Amino acid sequence: MTSVTLAPSRVAAIRRALLGWYEAHGEAFPWRHARSPYWALVAGVCSQQTQMSRVLPLWQRWVEAFPDIEALARADTATVLRVWERAGYPRRALALREAARICVALHGGALPRDPQALLALPGVGPFTTAIVQCFGFEDSASAVDTNVIRVLGRLVYGDVQPAAETPHADIDATAARLLPHGNAGPWNATLMEYGAKVCTPRPHCQACVVHRLCAARPRFEAGAVAAPIRAQGRFAGSDRQWRGRIMRALRDADGPLRTPAFVRALASDEAERATVRRLLAALCAEGFAWSRSGRCGLGDPPSAIISCDA
Repeated sequence: MTSVTLAPSRVAAIRRALLGWYEAHGEAFPWRHARSPYWALVAGVCSQQTQMSRVLPLWQRWVEAFPDIEALARADTATVLRVWERAGYPRRALALREAARICVALHGGALPRDPQALLALPGVGPFTTAIVQCFGFEDSASAVDTNVIRVLGRLVYGDVQPAAETPHADIDATAARLLPHGNAGPWNATLMEYGAKVCTPRPHCQACVVHRLCAARPRFEAGAVAAPIRAQGRFAGSDRQWRGRIMRALRDADGPLRTPAFVRALASDEAERATVRRLLAALCAEGFAWSRSGRCGLGDPPSAIISCDA
């Protein structure tokens, strides 16, 4: 690991400045103050690869439809996917439902407090585990996401693009060093929001409350720019776009659809129809849809036997 010493005085100054900023500018998301492990779990899963502006309406929709673990465990696949709507990465929705079923079967219908037991749940990694620990149980745990990596990598190590430059072990060590025990929830929220609002990919250094403590400040003042990590492939005409169209049409349907008519309604030529049939079969194999005997639909098939013949 990179050798960086964080003196107690610097740790205290960083905490004081950032927590002061959060007190003035932080968002009062429901799961941050309710001490509900289930609410925190939903928030953690919803926020994976999703901007926070889209997380709150998804979270609200989800907990209204499934107010507790037992209600989620009982939900059928089609209902789960319809509640998730167009939030993207629908595997997260099915993983949440499966986690709820495991909690009912193994943990008495509650989320376990032990971090290893949390990590064993589907769709739950270190970040979501920490979210449940600090917001759900008020335990001390560092929640490290891309925003936190950016803040800590710049502030402590002087890296302009920490996701590419700063070793993850260094970030984890720094997050643990800065974590104020007994105040993990507000501190994690502070770092996540600071990275989303101030220390953005193109940082607002003129508004930064820790700019005098930031190791990357000289590089930015000299004109350094953080290069993008990766460019996502073209969306128009991609499998991602077609999968979204197929899922949206299945979600909007009132019941089973005739597969040939469904394919023709989505596609204008044979090449597009081949794409729709291929991706419908893939969605069936992944558990999002079913197709059998010339019909198809969202979620689980009418009987227990799943057969994809799209």
